[in-house]
Amino acid sequence: MKQQSRIERTRESIRLRQTYNVIAAYALDFVIGRGPIFTIREFFLEKLYGVPHFEEPVPIPIRARYMLQQLGPIYVKIGQLISSQSQALPEDWEEQLSKLQSEVQPFPYDEVEAAVIAELGAPPGEIYAQFDLQPLAAASTAQVHRAVMPDGSQVVVKVQRPGIEQQIHTDAGIMDWLANFAAQRLQWAKDVDLVGMVNEFGSQVIREVDYRNELYNAFRLNDDLAEIPGVRVPYLDPDLSTKRLITMEFIDGFKITDLQAIEAAGYSREELAGNALKATVKMILIDGFFHGDLHPGNVMVKRDTGEIILIDTGMVGELDLRQRLDLISLLFALQNGDVRGLSQTVRSLAVPFREVNEKTYQKDFERRVGRLMFMKGATFPEIFNEVMAVLRENGLQFDPSLTLAVKSIMQMEAISSVLFEGSNLMEQGIDTVRELALEQVTAENVTETLKKEVTYTLREISGQLPSLQEATMSWLNQYKKGRFEVHVDMSELKEPLDRADALMRELIIGILLTGIIVGSAIATGIAAAFDIERSSLFSTIAFIGYIAATAFAALVIIYTLWHLWRNRSSRRR
Repeated sequence: MKQQSRIERTRESIRLRQTYNVIAAYALDFVIGRGPIFTIREFFLEKLYGVPHFEEPVPIPIRARYMLQQLGPIYVKIGQLISSQSQALPEDWEEQLSKLQSEVQPFPYDEVEAAVIAELGAPPGEIYAQFDLQPLAAASTAQVHRAVMPDGSQVVVKVQRPGIEQQIHTDAGIMDWLANFAAQRLQWAKDVDLVGMVNEFGSQVIREVDYRNELYNAFRLNDDLAEIPGVRVPYLDPDLSTKRLITMEFIDGFKITDLQAIEAAGYSREELAGNALKATVKMILIDGFFHGDLHPGNVMVKRDTGEIILIDTGMVGELDLRQRLDLISLLFALQNGDVRGLSQTVRSLAVPFREVNEKTYQKDFERRVGRLMFMKGATFPEIFNEVMAVLRENGLQFDPSLTLAVKSIMQMEAISSVLFEGSNLMEQGIDTVRELALEQVTAENVTETLKKEVTYTLREISGQLPSLQEATMSWLNQYKKGRFEVHVDMSELKEPLDRADALMRELIIGILLTGIIVGSAIATGIAAAFDIERSSLFSTIAFIGYIAATAFAALVIIYTLWHLWRNRSSRRR
């Protein structure tokens, strides 16, 4: 974990206490809200902790939604991610968590006006010809107001909630601390790399509150989607957009899953499903830069044109060429019912977070995923949920970008299946890949790609030219002198070599001392054996030598032990 200042630690401590109080209050409300102790509930829960009062008992999913909204944006985002996995949720939980995508309490207009002045240097009335005081929508991190530009064009202004950036940083720090705490004590948390997952999630949410990222993402996605008819991203005005405020085109439309609105407008559900799927395949498998949050609230249909509009481009993902090719191979394997090929492709995409038994992985994959693949009517989300479960149980996981890509594919598959019952992601996805790949492989595109690669390579080479020239001239000078100099950097070997040298010196001294002691002892023994007089010079020298050698050896042993102890202590530090 990164080092924190005292202020950050204090802020996190206060925020942790607030989070605990909110969760405890909702838990207490569930207990006493059904009983007769209404006055206690009204005072402690409604007045102190802001728990809403319901006239009638309400189900747990509704209470959970209100609790997540009160906890703040990171917890709302968690609820949104859970709600996107609708196939794994009970219907009542899906319904309530999906409301987190739109139903959040707005903040007052005076705070909106202050934010516009701080970001654009003037109040809304001086910048826009008209600015609605009431918000059009409120989200966990911002709210949106309709406005009219001086030229008459309709726009919306997305204004960040005051203080939300600091709160997100604090909540991310709390979640990081909790993840580390869990990983140190719970094996499952360590096995699934809970710390890494929480860090990636927190970093993504923090990036989303810097709207300059959303601005860049929108322009890049629009360039990539220009070739797909009927799908685009709203236009964002770079001159009226900052880190905490965005001015963008107003989209008069409805959610893509609103079947009644689609029928009333007279648009083809099958065509909408095909266009949405084609755009998803283009972003993820062809370009490798994709919208990372394709829940129905972010996929709109423009009422007057029938265009599919992808809003909220704050979360995006990127895949390299190898990952894209492997995902295409994955779709081919699914379409062909190739269980072994699918297991190999998935394994090449996954990374281990603990030791992996490859035979167990293959056996589990073929038994569990293969069973689903041969079941009639099995959907892509069902198959891939099982794939992810097999990976997790065998110590494997996808990196965050791949996980985000799979989540986006599953979200779009869920949308297309609602629009058109005959929609089949595996078949349509492969056909779309073939179509788009052929469109991309043209003489003009190949030439342009080669130009880019050659330019990049030449730029890298030019950056190395000065050092290359110096090295060449030095080589030629040495050649003229008839000699070459080879420089070997042994700086990293200095410490172990010094220790080895000291050890050899101590070993030699020890051997010599042992020889002296043994020699003196032998000499003394000879004198005693042959009854040489103790006063004789030979006997005296032998005895003194033995005593001196023994004393010196004792000193050397003491010094050596002290030296070893000191080295170990310094290495521990």
